Amino acid sequence: MDYQLVNNVATEKDWHALQRTLAANGSQTLLTLAASPQLGRWTTTATFKVMNIIDRLTHREYRADQYRFFNDAPIPTWAKTIVNRDGSISIVDHGTEIAREFLFPNTRRAVQDLRYHNPDQTLDFIEEFAADGSLFSNLFYAENELQEMVFFNQQEQPIVRYYLYQGTINYVTIEDPQNQQVLAAYPDLVAFYRDQLAQFITTADTIIINYLGLELSVLAETKSHNILELAEDPVDDQGQIRGNLAAILRNEITSIQEVRVTRQVERQLRRQRLPLNKVTVIASTEKKR
Repeated sequence: MDYQLVNNVATEKDWHALQRTLAANGSQTLLTLAASPQLGRWTTTATFKVMNIIDRLTHREYRADQYRFFNDAPIPTWAKTIVNRDGSISIVDHGTEIAREFLFPNTRRAVQDLRYHNPDQTLDFIEEFAADGSLFSNLFYAENELQEMVFFNQQEQPIVRYYLYQGTINYVTIEDPQNQQVLAAYPDLVAFYRDQLAQFITTADTIIINYLGLELSVLAETKSHNILELAEDPVDDQGQIRGNLAAILRNEITSIQEVRVTRQVERQLRRQRLPLNKVTVIASTEKKR
């Protein structure tokens, strides 16, 4: 199978760009790493398969034309949902605001999340909902810093947990939904993604990436045919060929077998006397997309 691998689809603009990319390079499946409650807003109308690492573990299936009405969000028994004059939405308990409710972009009704705060207005926790209204995740805070992220299946059972320290994910667990026993644990996010890819990526598969960051790191242990089709400038801020790109071309990074570049970039690489045996020249990205 052919995959286009990206870290995240953050906005509708990103989604439309990826649609054009997949149409241009013929990939059959968009594979995303980061958990995204918004993903279901677009995947139900996609003309290609979309797979997300977290959704695969939680067995989440998005339901088209379904959402949770903002006044139907689960809140404490005696609390009330109040629409303020400025259009913001408050969750009020015994006269005190305990949370704010936020809607999905470009909607007037569909609840995206509930953000509960402490008396000093620092964040306590956030309850996120998928585009179809089902519970997606809980995000827990301490002193306004994110500490833990819990991702649920559609039966609202926790499956995956991220633990954070000073803003970095430094422990990941996968749980049995029936008894919450830990089935697998990882020291960081990269190790987690690498293991998950190993569960289904085979030697018969092809993976295309466009960036030299996390997408490249998670391919280190794959056996597939991996292609870098660079979407960013090959030259860094110091005017040098990016280190990871040079390492790929020198085969110091062996997880990429082919590098697709425009003729202009190929000339830049040639001037730097870098090996070109992995390089395939393609039409300009601007024209292609």
